[in-house]
Amino acid sequence: MTESEATARIGDFVRSSLGKDDLAGSDDIFEVGGASSIFAMEIVLYIEQELGIELDEDDLERKRFETIDALKDMVASKIRAA
Repeated sequence: MTESEATARIGDFVRSSLGKDDLAGSDDIFEVGGASSIFAMEIVLYIEQELGIELDEDDLERKRFETIDALKDMVASKIRAA
């Protein structure tokens, strides 16, 4: 999977799961999108199982999950490092 495919898929997943098609990449998904810590774990599972990207403990900081842009950056950096 390419970097652009993976980053597009994570954005689509977050928006569709939260039912917020108009959620901007810079919007805080917890404040504006209504996400919870349980949803953050769903994102982790999606990234690992659907995108095939292994996350480590350092990746689980809240700041990496606050926005779609932050998630895309994390996914892209993991793909580049692989």
